[in-house]
Amino acid sequence: MACYMVIPEAMDLCAEYLREVKDSFTIEDCYEIWTITSNHSSLTDVARLYRRYLIQNFSKCVQSKEFLEHCSESMILEILSDEDIETDDTTEEQILQGTVTWLKHDWEQRKVNVVDLLKKIRLGLVPVDRLHSILGDELLAIPECKVMVEEVLKLSVTMDTASPPLIKSHSELFATRNTITARLEEDYDDASTGTIVLLKCETETACYKMTKLADIPNRFPYSAEKLSVYRVFVSNENQLYAAIDVEYFDEPGGEESGNQKWNKENNFFQYKSETNEWILLPPMPELLTYPRMVQIKEYIYLIGEVKIDTSKSMIQRFNIRSKSWEILVEDSLLLTPYAISLPTGQILVKAQKYYRSGPNNPDVRHYGYGYWAVVVALYKPATNELLDVSLDTTLDEDSFFVEHDNNCYLVTRGECKDKVNIVICDELDSDKPAIVIGDDVVEDMFEKLDIREQFNPEFTFDKRKLGLVQVPCGCESHVKKREVKLE
Repeated sequence: MACYMVIPEAMDLCAEYLREVKDSFTIEDCYEIWTITSNHSSLTDVARLYRRYLIQNFSKCVQSKEFLEHCSESMILEILSDEDIETDDTTEEQILQGTVTWLKHDWEQRKVNVVDLLKKIRLGLVPVDRLHSILGDELLAIPECKVMVEEVLKLSVTMDTASPPLIKSHSELFATRNTITARLEEDYDDASTGTIVLLKCETETACYKMTKLADIPNRFPYSAEKLSVYRVFVSNENQLYAAIDVEYFDEPGGEESGNQKWNKENNFFQYKSETNEWILLPPMPELLTYPRMVQIKEYIYLIGEVKIDTSKSMIQRFNIRSKSWEILVEDSLLLTPYAISLPTGQILVKAQKYYRSGPNNPDVRHYGYGYWAVVVALYKPATNELLDVSLDTTLDEDSFFVEHDNNCYLVTRGECKDKVNIVICDELDSDKPAIVIGDDVVEDMFEKLDIREQFNPEFTFDKRKLGLVQVPCGCESHVKKREVKLE
């Protein structure tokens, strides 16, 4: 009545009362209050409060006669679409059972909604024996529903339902409602003497930090240890790896005693999401500066400048299965090599190479009697060869290659805007591989390629377990979305 009569003071008092006594109401009362407040814009915050309560208590709702009789199709769809419906006490199997209960309460009127509702349920998270049991149910008399269930059963037989590739390729079926895929950004406090390593992630709408991510274990408790996360890598199996640069004293009290000699290690860690801990893996054979990391089959390849001897760079690889390292190639590729894996199982490397003498080329930078030039090389794992690739153009320092949908593209940072060209790889299996830079591609290809992928890997995780907290950011796309929301 306060809303109909437009009495703001009375509306505020009603809203305050409803917020305070929520926990004393029954499910039936909460449902009725949600339906009433949803119809008044001035009570939106109260409606949101009761809506959340009902969603998080969905299993109790479907035991209420009031809810089963009066909950509309639009409301049940809204509930099933919300990620908060899945809690520690409410599994996807219970969500399916509750949906079936609502449908069967008035089957003749509600059976037209079966397909739409079933699409909102993560059927891949429902136990296989439960899916088998509903194959004979009247729900499956509807052909489209039967096809949906049979597809899930087929995938469950051929693959592990918890496998990252299956979760990523069929997220609508196998990913938990709290699963999120985001870009990772390495972040750390290099002045810290502790072992705190933070990871930031970027979604389409905002940037977050992971507050519950386990710390890198402190292996040198007596020293003023310094950690630097200089590369984070996500494997094809959605396993998170971190290359950590560690500096420490080799004896207690090293700093106080005036012994300023630091020991350095490049440690390699794997993150176990099941237990939220970092596992120390065998250390890298050589210290590399900001290595590029790519994966081919069961190997993670690290390509970078040797930290101790800056006159050369190196390719090392880590065997995920045997947890062992090996050095493959040493070369004079220097200064931030950039690498991608090709669909052919080879690695394309772009870097700068120092030549002690050479032609007077205006496109290269001269230093004393030598010069630097941007070069491209092809690494062949099968034969352990690193071959120079001939180019039909001169590349600048900021250009790099991108693999996308089995095609290779060249991205060039121009003065005005980014430019993308198709790349034609020719005779990669020969001893003299070549690359031809083709025509410009369509303007929106830069956005389609999602260039951030080359620097910030995608990681899929449960946001409840890692605790996401939004952080201020100046990302152009996020700023625009916030401005649009305010408007």
